[in-house]
Amino acid sequence: MPRIARVFIKTGLIYFLASLLLGLASEFNWLQFPGMVPLFWHLLMVGWITQIIFGVSMWMFPGRTREEGFKAQLWGWLTYIFLNVGLVLRGIAEPATYLDEGSLWSVLIVISAISQVAAAVFYIIELWPRIQSKEQRRRQRKKKRERKKAKNEK
Repeated sequence: MPRIARVFIKTGLIYFLASLLLGLASEFNWLQFPGMVPLFWHLLMVGWITQIIFGVSMWMFPGRTREEGFKAQLWGWLTYIFLNVGLVLRGIAEPATYLDEGSLWSVLIVISAISQVAAAVFYIIELWPRIQSKEQRRRQRKKKRERKKAKNEK
């Protein structure tokens, strides 16, 4: 399993635990705070479900290269960074907007949303070339072998 897939899945599990604790805390009046319910759903759906989907799909669909690392999997790592920066900003700004309706918190929520939309675009850029038929993969491997053979003959 590629490192990027493992990181997505493990991070998703952390968000799952956080959302469960938040859901449990929401059942007790003395533990509730403003913005708790939207934050719970955001952590559950984006933090857990989305990260698990992204991680498993990056694992199950063959990648462009077998190399690990940031440069080789640039779009996947950008997806991870932007998605989690957006989630953390949302986690900070969501409760704060209920306490203080200042423009700073509203701006942070907008930045959070933009970051998460950018993550979705990066994810599509990463995954789109991976979705190929068997015939397309065969032709791609054949071209790669021919280029390698031609390079070795020189």
